[in-house]
Amino acid sequence: MQCNSLLVVAVVLSVVAVADSLSNERPPTIALDNQKIEIPFKTTETIVLLCQGDGLPLPVYSWKKNGLTLDVPGDRFAYQPGSGNLVIRGILPNDEGSYNCFATNKFGTAVGRTITLKKADIGSFTDEEPLDAFRPFVGDYLEIPCILPDSYPKGHSYFGYVNPTSNILENIINDDRLLLDYDGNLHFANVNMNDSLAYMGIDIDYMCIGNNPYLGIYMMGRQCRILPQEKSGGPTNHPPQLRWPLTTIDTAVRGQTKRLKCIFSGLPTPKVTWHTENRNGRFAVNGAEIVLTNVDILDAGSYTCMATNSETDQPLSHTIHLTVETEPYWAKIPVDHYVDEDEDVEVDCTVHGTPQPSITWSINGVQVNESDFHERKSLDGYILRYQNVTANDSQVIQCSSSNKHGTILKNIIVKVNAEEPSFIETPRDRKVVEGKTIHFECTSRGAPKPSTEWYRQNSSSASRVSGDRFRVLDNGRKLEIKDTKAEDAGIYQCTASNKYRTNEATFELTVRSPTSITSIPSNITVRVYDDVTLPCDVTTDHRELANLAVEWEKDGRRIDFEKEAHIHMDKTDFSLQIRSSEVKDTGEYVCTATNGLDSATSGISVLKVKGRPDAPYDVTIFQCDPDTVGISWSAGSDNNDEITEFTIHYSGRLSGGNKTLSGADFRPQSRYQDHVSVYPWSRYAFQVSATNGIGTSDLSEEQSCSTPSAAPYRSPVGVCGNLSSAQQLVINWDPMPEYEHNGEGFHYVVGYKKHGTYDVEETQVVLDPRQKSISIHEQKESFALFEVYVRAANKIGKGPLTETKLVRSGEGKPQVVPQNFKVVGDSVNGSFAQFSWDPVDTSEEKVRGFFRGYRIVFWKSDEPNIRRSEDILVDRPFELCRPLLPDKHDRIQRRRRRHRHRVRSADRVYGETDQLWPLTDISAAVQVLNQVNAGQDSNVVKFRTPVGVPGKVSSLRVVQNGWSHLVIEWQLPLEFTGDIIGYWLYYSVAPPAVSYSTRLHIKNPNLRRYKIRQLDYSTVYRISMTAMTVAGAGDEETVIGETLPVNDPDAPKIRDISIRDSLVNISWFHSDQEPPVYPGSEFFVKFRGPDNSTAVQRFDPSPDSDENWTVVTGLRKGKYEVWVVASSGIGELSRENNSQSWILPIGLENDNVTILESVPLLYQQASVGWFVVLMCIISLLVLLLLIICIVRRTREAVYPVYEKERMWSDQTSAPDETPFGEYISPSKLGLSQGSLDSDENPVESDSDSLGEYEYQEATKFNDEGSFAGQSN
Repeated sequence: MQCNSLLVVAVVLSVVAVADSLSNERPPTIALDNQKIEIPFKTTETIVLLCQGDGLPLPVYSWKKNGLTLDVPGDRFAYQPGSGNLVIRGILPNDEGSYNCFATNKFGTAVGRTITLKKADIGSFTDEEPLDAFRPFVGDYLEIPCILPDSYPKGHSYFGYVNPTSNILENIINDDRLLLDYDGNLHFANVNMNDSLAYMGIDIDYMCIGNNPYLGIYMMGRQCRILPQEKSGGPTNHPPQLRWPLTTIDTAVRGQTKRLKCIFSGLPTPKVTWHTENRNGRFAVNGAEIVLTNVDILDAGSYTCMATNSETDQPLSHTIHLTVETEPYWAKIPVDHYVDEDEDVEVDCTVHGTPQPSITWSINGVQVNESDFHERKSLDGYILRYQNVTANDSQVIQCSSSNKHGTILKNIIVKVNAEEPSFIETPRDRKVVEGKTIHFECTSRGAPKPSTEWYRQNSSSASRVSGDRFRVLDNGRKLEIKDTKAEDAGIYQCTASNKYRTNEATFELTVRSPTSITSIPSNITVRVYDDVTLPCDVTTDHRELANLAVEWEKDGRRIDFEKEAHIHMDKTDFSLQIRSSEVKDTGEYVCTATNGLDSATSGISVLKVKGRPDAPYDVTIFQCDPDTVGISWSAGSDNNDEITEFTIHYSGRLSGGNKTLSGADFRPQSRYQDHVSVYPWSRYAFQVSATNGIGTSDLSEEQSCSTPSAAPYRSPVGVCGNLSSAQQLVINWDPMPEYEHNGEGFHYVVGYKKHGTYDVEETQVVLDPRQKSISIHEQKESFALFEVYVRAANKIGKGPLTETKLVRSGEGKPQVVPQNFKVVGDSVNGSFAQFSWDPVDTSEEKVRGFFRGYRIVFWKSDEPNIRRSEDILVDRPFELCRPLLPDKHDRIQRRRRRHRHRVRSADRVYGETDQLWPLTDISAAVQVLNQVNAGQDSNVVKFRTPVGVPGKVSSLRVVQNGWSHLVIEWQLPLEFTGDIIGYWLYYSVAPPAVSYSTRLHIKNPNLRRYKIRQLDYSTVYRISMTAMTVAGAGDEETVIGETLPVNDPDAPKIRDISIRDSLVNISWFHSDQEPPVYPGSEFFVKFRGPDNSTAVQRFDPSPDSDENWTVVTGLRKGKYEVWVVASSGIGELSRENNSQSWILPIGLENDNVTILESVPLLYQQASVGWFVVLMCIISLLVLLLLIICIVRRTREAVYPVYEKERMWSDQTSAPDETPFGEYISPSKLGLSQGSLDSDENPVESDSDSLGEYEYQEATKFNDEGSFAGQSN
């Protein structure tokens, strides 16, 4: 009994605990305040997007990117334990996008803010023009423009310069005279001599600098230099003048900081003050700038800046009208709603902001559409209303509001409490005939007490029982149906409901029922070729189904399905199926059903099929003039969609096109007409098409018209000359296209006469319409001025005279020679020199043409026929072909031009070139240039150039790619400028952000190959190299290389083994393939000794060496196993990715190496070859010669050190020329000889010290130098 009591208590406590847990259940929420709206990132870093939710049951988290669900956890995506925070490891550029967090439990879904991830970046300055020099007068205003590169996050800009003493970039200090506007431009209120930033006679450049603080990157813009000029009499004071801003309207955002600035010029420097009616006091004035912090609505108003100096009595003012806008904000923060069933709920999301924000509603993370509203759920502006809520209305509502300044989001909980009622007695299925009364009983229980309702199910829903013949008795427990009819048959429901839940019991009433059609008539509009289905839902007593017949009518006539092949009736649901509808299917459709006892007819369904219009007809040409054709036509049927435009299609022998009649030019009418512009003397064909919303009709029948001829409407343009032929007048023009000839016999009439004379005008006729120039050969003088025109004509007449030009005849060779040509001071370096000479008379008579400047010519003194030149051109405009002007005006222009060319005799002309040959004896002279010719050489000067800066290295390429290394090769620069003293090598991951991350100095000038190690796998690198002479470093040559993905390297192949005095030399090939597919980056030689212990010889050559051999010392007599291991990385031996060669068993006896036991096939074949050779020697009875060779080698046991060194460094000697005893060739070892020209031959070791070797811990050498150790 006691046990039973305890069991009851335990059950009660469990129920209480469960009930308590259920009562504490709550919908999900997400903490929005700690979520950032926008997050910049750098590639490969780890980003955490916050999403801290709450709820019971604990919510399940999910994330979407750009509206698509993310697979979390995934490759690089994971959740932080205990939260919905999204961790993105190794973030990539394609991870940019908009992210949303969702927290879901059984009550609904809460949504986090939209978080935008964007890759941080800064662009480059696009202005790549050469160095500018500003030469303002002292005291004048100056603006240095700066177009900043795009940056995310938004960067900062300033101007700076490089301090020549410290080589440090320093900022330009802004003050009242120097101000930076918000666009990045630097303004000088007045310029003084110190603005040149000159240091010890060197002018320093200003630089515009863009900075991305997030990336820590600075970008340098175009450099410029200020060279202030002094006015005679000194600078002139002037009053203030507004330079920036030129606008009077500005906008601020509430809660943010707003800066206003005014920049004035003037001398002395203007003093700027501010006036405002703002009384908030949250602003600070700093000279030309006023700063408003935490902007408020009351900060809107006028802000006036005023500038004064000693040159004005009244201040110069500029007023800025500031408006204040706001981000969206709640009029009252929306609250959560916890209600009982059947209550009403109003979710108020009233929001304010400037501009007026928009609002978006979502439920459980899904945006609400108009179709989601019904009689219980409605939207009234900013208020979402629910009436008579049910348990299914428990949800989380998202209210989001946005304008251009920001977005706010609120998750609002609506939770409806409910519990479950249960039935005591439920109704049973009953059958009844029409006219009888029947009762059904339904008893339920629940807390609170459920109410009972009775429903009848239809095909897709249930409706409450109602009508005179239906009564609900005994407080809802009983349903009475009087005088039952056939339509009473069906499925009924008894429901028990309270505020927690509704429970239902279903039962069936069977009654004979009449035939009926329940489908709703519809009006359907489709496009031609669309499929159409018209429903016909028929019900009848099941005992009459065999007699049921259904027919369809169109426009009152029965449809004959045999004649209408594309129309048929579905035998299962009696719907009418129209496949690939046609325009003729438009009409009214009715469905009729009968079972022999009764019948039913559906409502009228109207079908309209829209098609493209019929082609226009009755096309007529009512006008055919040289330049205009008039066309009229009638419209075909629009096929149920209004015609919106007509298009006239026309084509002719020389031209064609389309003209559309639509829009304002289009008015529906019975007859249409339009005009088309055409060309004379051509036959045109015309067709018309019509277009509606479905498509374009076929073309109408064709009508044609031949336009009459006419005189040309214009004459050629572009009339000009050519100065290249001396004593000839060359006239050029732009040929006219054929469609502008306007008739037969088209030709050009070219007229000309000498300007300023009363000569009779001469003409020449050009019959070829394609010709575009003519040469007049009978001219006697060069550079004479002519009046010229070109006129178009045909058989009808001449075209109008378009233009008459003044054109020069060809230029001659200049008759003046510069004097006193010489080299300027010590300006000569390896490729550069500056020269000076006396100016010449630049009049047209002396230059025999337009003066263009000078040409410096220079050549190697011992090769006078190979010349280079540098043109020194003057910025002097000239008019090769100018319009004919009145004589007086022309004389004034020529007089001004002569005066402008007059030069003082004391002036000097300077020129320079950077195209000289280094280390060369140079000869140079200068010539005068006109537009075509160069004059005679001046006096010749001679000098010698020193060593120059080298050019780019040639043939730079990547010759080997590994997992962690790249091998490059190169050749010397193509042009010799001096001895190369070394190289600079740069490499970084491509592309570099600002500069190369790694720089190496290669001091060996003879090196042509280098191995770059310790690189990342599967990475593209940009590698650059510059050569150096004593004159400096040359230009960079760049190559792109990519390391291989992680993989096992190729197995090396032992190439050669030799021994002397316990020194074992082992060489190998990187791979048994050539070239290697996956070469190793590091190699090790392993020995397993007589005591079964293993030693490791690490091979670590310098990067500028391509060695693949090593020397092992201290081995004692006995049997060994030797093999070579290749690793893909640099570092410890225990790499995951390595490969080894075949294990080669050898025996050491005195100074001999013997191959023991069986070896791979490669070695066996070589051994068989040696055996055959040996047998041949024995068969030839050369034993005596063999004994003599052995004795000779024994005597050479003691050999000079230089012989030993030569043996290690020269492995290409033939076997019978071995420089010291017991060298074993590859053929004796049974190894493949390989190419004797290979660049992988072993060379002399840098050291034979034991300190060069690395061994496993169990391996060592004993005091006697022999190999000792224990087994691994």
